[in-house]
Amino acid sequence: MQRHHALKFIAFFCLTLLMYGAAMRPAVAAELTQRDWMITLVDTLGWSFGLPDEPQDPDYMNILAGNRELRFEAEDIYDPDRDPVSVMSFRNFGQFSGQGWINGRREPTEVHLGFTVPVSGTYQVKAHLRQAGHRFKIGNEMVEGNAGTDFTPVTLGSFRMDAGPQEILLILPPNGAIDYVSLTAPNLALIAPEDGWQPDEPLTWEIVQTTLMQLYGLAELFPVDEQSIIIEAEAFPQDGVLVVDIPHLGRPRGGKWLRCGPHTAKVRLPVTVSQTGFYDLSLRIMGKPVQVVINDHHTIVIDANPYLEDHTFTSLFLQKGDNSVSLVLPPGGGVDQLRLSRRQTRPAQIKTALGFEPGDPLTTRQLDSLTAILAAFGADR
Repeated sequence: MQRHHALKFIAFFCLTLLMYGAAMRPAVAAELTQRDWMITLVDTLGWSFGLPDEPQDPDYMNILAGNRELRFEAEDIYDPDRDPVSVMSFRNFGQFSGQGWINGRREPTEVHLGFTVPVSGTYQVKAHLRQAGHRFKIGNEMVEGNAGTDFTPVTLGSFRMDAGPQEILLILPPNGAIDYVSLTAPNLALIAPEDGWQPDEPLTWEIVQTTLMQLYGLAELFPVDEQSIIIEAEAFPQDGVLVVDIPHLGRPRGGKWLRCGPHTAKVRLPVTVSQTGFYDLSLRIMGKPVQVVINDHHTIVIDANPYLEDHTFTSLFLQKGDNSVSLVLPPGGGVDQLRLSRRQTRPAQIKTALGFEPGDPLTTRQLDSLTAILAAFGADR
């Protein structure tokens, strides 16, 4: 852990020197936009494999958001030059999504489903099918998907997929049909300015500072406010959980806590913060596994102990106002308390450290220096 923090400090120190130098050098009079910084981040960090052939702004935002909940409509991703199938749109076999669905022939029919995965991961793959006997070749594995006479979601399994172009070979059974393929993995932490990406707006040092701190977890190097936001879970009783005061599973902070019954249950805790910024989040929980979802986006999975214990996540970026922390508890799992502590990354401190005036735009020469920094340090997701 000490080595981890030491490396972050070295990275922060180097970034500080290089950014200060970039800010002080004579500028080229060309105002940059947030789009320029989006493209720089994705391209320089080696994440461009997840872009389509002709990327648009949403494609860059999708990668930087760490989105790994994907759905591909079969009628949009099959190969009409190779696949002798028909696109239908009637609802005799139940509801479908998108503009239609693909129908097979009287004999087994190959369908080539091509799509791009924006972010690497191990994905749970599902398909919306009708009829039994669908065979899918995903990577080097062949799996079967069986459904009834109406469209049914079918889980095919979990598969490693790297960012970039993918193809699934589907062999439709006689008169088989497919509506869509979905891929699901926990989303990664968001990389975005305070107000979200606005590609045509000017790029400022504040945006660079925020996104670099998100990317490298640099908020951990700043002190934590003494005052914390404390939320007692028992104040929010919900379906599937009971308010208990059992002490032998770990003493609860407020005397009571929420415990899950014999089935998995979801608990949603509302969080209101007065300032946008980086927060350390501490959960007192028990159970294995506990899935934690921040603002319905960033997912963290914890293998907690069979008794209440604190688990802390550092430097989560929260917007001013209403936020949420949702937990999926396993049978017998529980949650006692949520605590949030803000990191003191105030504008005055950032100005002192990085040598820029809040709101200042960047220039092309300064962007070149930042690109060199990113190339030197890299980043894993």
